[in-house]
Amino acid sequence: MEITLNYWNPRNETVTTETGFRFRDTTPIITSTKVLTGSKESIFKQFNKLNNSLRYCNGSYYEFQDKQIEREYNEWYKSLSEATRFQMYYGNGVVD
Repeated sequence: MEITLNYWNPRNETVTTETGFRFRDTTPIITSTKVLTGSKESIFKQFNKLNNSLRYCNGSYYEFQDKQIEREYNEWYKSLSEATRFQMYYGNGVVD
């Protein structure tokens, strides 16, 4: 099975309005795509790991192109035990 993801990243461009006001435009835009292969559960785990690796990158995230797959992922994630979700999020890190 192959599933395509969109990678969203903030634009981070300085914009000047007609009145001369300058601001940093951080509107997210799709900057690339990524194809994941494997079983559905394997793809869901890869997707979770990719997004988890971006948790400190403000505004960057992966998203499924197919909304049906996204709904299936959300159902799969909700069906996991709290301990499994905790392990997927923190891994072997130390939690105070």
